Amino acid sequence: VIEEKDHNAIVKGSCCFYRSPTTEATAWSENMDTVLTNQAGLDAFRTFLKSEFSEENVEFWLACEDFKKTESAEKIASKAKIIYSEFIEANAPKE
Repeated sequence: VIEEKDHNAIVKGSCCFYRSPTTEATAWSENMDTVLTNQAGLDAFRTFLKSEFSEENVEFWLACEDFKKTESAEKIASKAKIIYSEFIEANAPKE
C-alpha cells in the first residue's frame, strides 16, 4: 500500500520543506533519534538548521554515524581524515 503524502509546504523566509503527516511529526517530539532516523524529519531538521546557519552540525553527526558503521581498517582511516579535515581542524570548511 502506497501512502499518499500531503505535499503542503511550510514556507519560512526563502526555504520550503515537505510537511509531514501529523502522526509522524508528533513521533519526532519523542527524541532526536526519531527525527534523525526518519528521512522527512531529517530533511525538516536540515532545513531548520540551514535557516539558522548551522547545518554542519547534522552533517557532522551523520558523518560520525557512518564512521561508526565502518568495518574496514582502510576505510576507517580514510573517513577519520575526512571528518577531521571537514569538521574539526582549525579553519575547516564546516568547523
